[in-house]
Amino acid sequence: MKNKKKKAHLNNTTEYLEHKRKKKWIGEKCGCFCFMLFPRSLFITWGTRVEYWDWKCFKETSDENIEVVKLKKVCWLDVRGKFKISDLSQGIIYQVVYEVKLTNGARGWELPIMLRLSLPDGKFQERQVSLLEKPKGQWIELNVGKFKAQDTENGEVCFDLYEHGGHWKTGLVIRSAIIRPIT
Repeated sequence: MKNKKKKAHLNNTTEYLEHKRKKKWIGEKCGCFCFMLFPRSLFITWGTRVEYWDWKCFKETSDENIEVVKLKKVCWLDVRGKFKISDLSQGIIYQVVYEVKLTNGARGWELPIMLRLSLPDGKFQERQVSLLEKPKGQWIELNVGKFKAQDTENGEVCFDLYEHGGHWKTGLVIRSAIIRPIT
């Protein structure tokens, strides 16, 4: 009986880590660890420069304020994250997605962006996504890739969103990177 109560408590509990830089929860369907990394947990090239990026808070559905970052203008877009594979549920296939939206005034997205997932064993997945085809003003998920969390692996899973074409871009809002099981 105690284990059922504990598991039910974990399924309904969200744990904020490192002053709301990350969120951890147990997926209700799979019972596996899931993580959300907010923008302050990501490395964003020129992310601290107010002329390039704007940091704002908004209310999440849980009534918690979370911080998002909005691109004012850059010609070199580079957003990177990493995560220890040992923190994930072993033997489970995970996916990494960036949660973003384009503002109604977004411009400069004629070239596709690149999404890259690098694994501890040296393997990587890379794909291009055109943001021109995505709806504006609503949150969308950009699937970076998938991998299986192996108990024999140590190290980090790294994930990147970038476009180094050298032309100016504006209007991209980043809410999080999510590491979750594929259901």
